[in-house]
Amino acid sequence: MGIVDFQAAGARTPAHLLSIAHNAPRPLVLSRTRDHGVCLAPLGLEGMVLDPRAGLHIAVLAAAAERAAAHPVMTVTERAAANVAAYGAPFRRYGTTRLRYALHGRVPYDTAADSRLYEVHRAEAVRELFTGWYLPLCAARERSGVSVARLPGLLKFLRRVHLARPATARGDDLAELRHRFAAGDMSWVMDARALACALAERENVIGRAGPQGGTPA
Repeated sequence: MGIVDFQAAGARTPAHLLSIAHNAPRPLVLSRTRDHGVCLAPLGLEGMVLDPRAGLHIAVLAAAAERAAAHPVMTVTERAAANVAAYGAPFRRYGTTRLRYALHGRVPYDTAADSRLYEVHRAEAVRELFTGWYLPLCAARERSGVSVARLPGLLKFLRRVHLARPATARGDDLAELRHRFAAGDMSWVMDARALACALAERENVIGRAGPQGGTPA
């Protein structure tokens, strides 16, 4: 595994992950004895299944194939990447498909799901947007994790930007946003103009719901 195996090669990649991958034993045993998993009986391994650490990569590749995506990205925490990356070596390149990892921090989703958070800050309209879209992006920016104390501030910021978002993203703003994302610069999630651009483009892609554009599905 190398830096090129991570989404946005220009971003900081923890050196210890590369060290762990380089010290992985060879050959790796990809079969396991488990009750559930991808059955390996057709290969002559009765009662065996594919090691789930390898199965994760195959699941991502299968999803990418359904969507004709040549460059799928698998989101993982640093700890998970250290645990599964060695088992992904045989699968990161498949034909023209190139699978990469995107590191992210942990998010306190239990606290984020508390309805009182949205009632207090009058942000019920962006609840699903916050938990299903914005927090994962924040986690990609803050690899050490998003703390519970930061949730109110992040929610208020998203609500404010969402209310002020344009109907259509400007072409130059969208091009800059895509460039920043490709370069591994996730600071845009706290940049009001860039975030508004992303929200507008997201709504134009998946459609608007509710009065006055409502909350994206």
